[in-house]
Amino acid sequence: MTDTEVAEAVFAAMREDRVKLRFEPVCSAVDGSVVLYHECLTDVTDATGRRIDPMTFVPALQRLDLIRAYDRYVVRRVIGLLRSTAAIRLGVNISGRSAVLDVIWEAALLCLAFEPSIAARLVVEITETEPVARGRARVFADRLRATGCLVAIDDFGAGYGVDTAMEIRSPDIIKIDASFVTAADGNASAQARLKRIVSMAASIADTVVVEGVQSESQFASAKAAGATWVQGREPGRIAVRAQFSSTGIRE
Repeated sequence: MTDTEVAEAVFAAMREDRVKLRFEPVCSAVDGSVVLYHECLTDVTDATGRRIDPMTFVPALQRLDLIRAYDRYVVRRVIGLLRSTAAIRLGVNISGRSAVLDVIWEAALLCLAFEPSIAARLVVEITETEPVARGRARVFADRLRATGCLVAIDDFGAGYGVDTAMEIRSPDIIKIDASFVTAADGNASAQARLKRIVSMAASIADTVVVEGVQSESQFASAKAAGATWVQGREPGRIAVRAQFSSTGIRE
């Protein structure tokens, strides 16, 4: 499929309510039942019900300069979910290209400023797939934090993640790219590298999350590296699922 065809399929899914949210917990590395927040991930399906791979549609939307429209759509969905469900804290991903103020973001920020109980439960994660706009991204992050939101840098250590963290200056949360804990599994030099990147992140942000923890051994690697929070399949199994079942939201 061409980029245009992929974009058409994604925007049709947005119009026809075929973009579904699923949730992955960020858990304490000390007590896996303690959840910091749940990251909202999206599953997009075409008209036949077939899943559209984000590794396909995200780059296509970026190349067509349509990723910001998709990001704003998902953010609005997440804000709506926070508005209707008082007992949850959620994170949502946006591209580095989306991290600039414009008329639509101004409207969203105004809503968050008037609804501090929602803003306090929203974590905006800026991904590393594209560079952020120098100066403008910092203003964007500062405005988000002024409403009460937390700002996270996603995939730190890969792509533009470190540059994004330096631009934002004082992110609330840094999430270490999954490749580090994957490499550290049974590899002493990679374990040392994971420990260094965790230490570096901790010097920038108060909260550090190691992503991509898929097994007990990777959970142990993340803890040994000094991580206080972890995310992935293994922490998800450990986490108490009653938090969502009590609110009527399904993972």
